[in-house]
Amino acid sequence: MSGTDELIAKALAAAPGGPMRLVEARQTDTHLIGHAFKYAEKSGGIQGVYAFELTYDDPAGARHVSPVMLKAKPSEDEILTVYAGLLAKGDVPFTGDVRAALKVSDYSTPNFKEAVLFDRFWDDLHPYLPPSMGVYLDTAHGYALRLEARLPEGSVFLDPDDDTTTHWREGFSDLVLRAIADIHGRFRGRTDNLAQTGYFWTCTSDTMLRAQDLWAALLSFMEAKCASVLGDRGPRHRAILDSLVTWYAEVDAQLKTLLYGDVNPQNIAFAATGDGFEVSLFDWERATLSLGERDLAEHLIYTLPNGFAETEARAAIATYREALPEAGPDEAFVARLRWSLQDLILNRLPLMLLVNEVAGKRRHAGTAYVNAHRLLDML
Repeated sequence: MSGTDELIAKALAAAPGGPMRLVEARQTDTHLIGHAFKYAEKSGGIQGVYAFELTYDDPAGARHVSPVMLKAKPSEDEILTVYAGLLAKGDVPFTGDVRAALKVSDYSTPNFKEAVLFDRFWDDLHPYLPPSMGVYLDTAHGYALRLEARLPEGSVFLDPDDDTTTHWREGFSDLVLRAIADIHGRFRGRTDNLAQTGYFWTCTSDTMLRAQDLWAALLSFMEAKCASVLGDRGPRHRAILDSLVTWYAEVDAQLKTLLYGDVNPQNIAFAATGDGFEVSLFDWERATLSLGERDLAEHLIYTLPNGFAETEARAAIATYREALPEAGPDEAFVARLRWSLQDLILNRLPLMLLVNEVAGKRRHAGTAYVNAHRLLDML
């Protein structure tokens, strides 16, 4: 049995429905092999995204043949090394320690949090996750491998290089809005079990202030390299940064929920159900405990068109609120949405613009940044 087969066997032995025994693992598609990843050096384990056909025996001894996706994501160290490299290549004027700046933030424990969600919280997130067929964790080496069922024929699959909605069908955006609202409602004020895993952190003002020099350096990068995107929005961006300690203290006082943390079209697929589609969410590496409105804000900035009409934005927001009875009074909801947009302007969007500048990916980041400011104007 190869090293990869051994890891697959260990994951199947820990399947949620009881231990399953691997008979044969056959790789079936090379299209996604190692997408954006390399082989893990510390553990020697396979790393990347791979399609397999597995033959296995279930706990009762019955034999099955199933198509699965094997996913082994980069560890926290590897992710932060990538970001440090991007900062260097983009000439971002940051001389601090990236690991210290992003400690216990939404960048922490990326592969473990995703594996644990699929393994221990699948029922809580059903039907928005593909079924888990087993997880293997090597905490000593920061390594996680998981197996998930393939989506059925007729599903609309994600494109890991496309952060636009070009291939979405009518109604897909509303499906996403209702799905994230449902998830937020399930976990709002009920995050203890997630926190107790040791992999999910509450994003606080302390967390954001620890990285204040990084946010400032990214703004300087935008001023130097993204002037056409920044436009006349620089003073507001600077004001958001300078007032961080004040407005994030307001965030600290709010009830938190499970934040998906990366509601980008390239992470979302739509599973065929026979009479339609339902949302299937991938790439939970940025999951954290924070305001649900941040997921809403991120969805809006990536799905609303450049120069969107206010009626389009308000219709999307209304769809989310209708699916979340606990959204609360208008004034409180709008405040949370504003804070969430400000968080994205400081944190996520400059990094995505850096990825676009250095690697040519996240092509929609500029439009998303402009949309974030346009939404703030609207609110």
